[in-house]
Amino acid sequence: MKIVHWNISKTSHPNYALKKYEDELYRNLDDIKGEGFSLKRFRRPENKILGNTIFSWLLYKNNDADLVHATSQTLAPAVYFKNVSKFVVTVHDLTPMVYPSENDDLSLKIQYLLTPRALKRADKIIADSRFTKDELLRLTKLKKEDIEVVHLGVDHELYRPMDKLECKKRFGLNPEDKHMLVVSSNLVHKRMDIAKRLFENLHAERDEVKLIKAGYGEGLDGDGIINIGWVPEEDMPLLFNASDAYLHTSEYEGFGLPILEAMACGVPVIASNRASIPEIVGDCGILLNLKEFETAEVRDEIVSRLDGGLDEAAIERSELFSWRKTTLKTLDVYKSLYD
Repeated sequence: MKIVHWNISKTSHPNYALKKYEDELYRNLDDIKGEGFSLKRFRRPENKILGNTIFSWLLYKNNDADLVHATSQTLAPAVYFKNVSKFVVTVHDLTPMVYPSENDDLSLKIQYLLTPRALKRADKIIADSRFTKDELLRLTKLKKEDIEVVHLGVDHELYRPMDKLECKKRFGLNPEDKHMLVVSSNLVHKRMDIAKRLFENLHAERDEVKLIKAGYGEGLDGDGIINIGWVPEEDMPLLFNASDAYLHTSEYEGFGLPILEAMACGVPVIASNRASIPEIVGDCGILLNLKEFETAEVRDEIVSRLDGGLDEAAIERSELFSWRKTTLKTLDVYKSLYD
């Protein structure tokens, strides 16, 4: 079987969630490929103009592949410009369709104008959560039997429990303080307003509780908030391990990879019970509806988690997810098209 991947990430991109998926899927497939199996990938050009997703649709190649896998939904329209034997698309989330007011980028608007129809050209859709599959069925006219759920994974060699005090020192954090970590943008659906109010109430009761805001270069203002910005991938396991709890208030997630990475490090998770999040957390964390974040009872429970140390249940739950498992299930999807 000759397989080609169309990747949305560029080689120069930092290791954000989608790039991790593309790199890990390619690496693991390359490791397990056998005789009669070939694999090649194409990424967006580094050029600013040609590297725009819309222009890049013209540049992806099929190399006479038996199967082309577009590893992000917004690459689906590229199929209009190529002859493809079998076509697979991974859909990670449909946020721009659900929250159009968040998006003022013309290119992304065009992408999501054309993507739903292009998805119908796929022989198989991979959704990275049951929630995303349900959203596809709700928002498009795709058939249930054409969508397979394949969860994302985590690198357990990288994301694992480490010495908490040493990790706190690495980031210049006071080892006497308790640190709650949030890794998120400030987009409306991430509900940083709730995260901030929750923290302010906790901080008012316990001055030693601090909030670390990481990711996307977007900070939060307030006493006791430590804005750490973008953290390189090699340092993220240290940051998770420096934290005493992980907070995720988002009301819409296709998967929520930082939640899984926190769990793999044994960090207690406090998260909303919306979207795909319960699929990932299971019964090992505190799952709340958005109003519950405001209650004193919840604050007491969060404090107990901050003081609780390593969460063995979270580690055990995280072991259900691995990039190897993601890859093997993806390979099953490929093979199903030739059974």
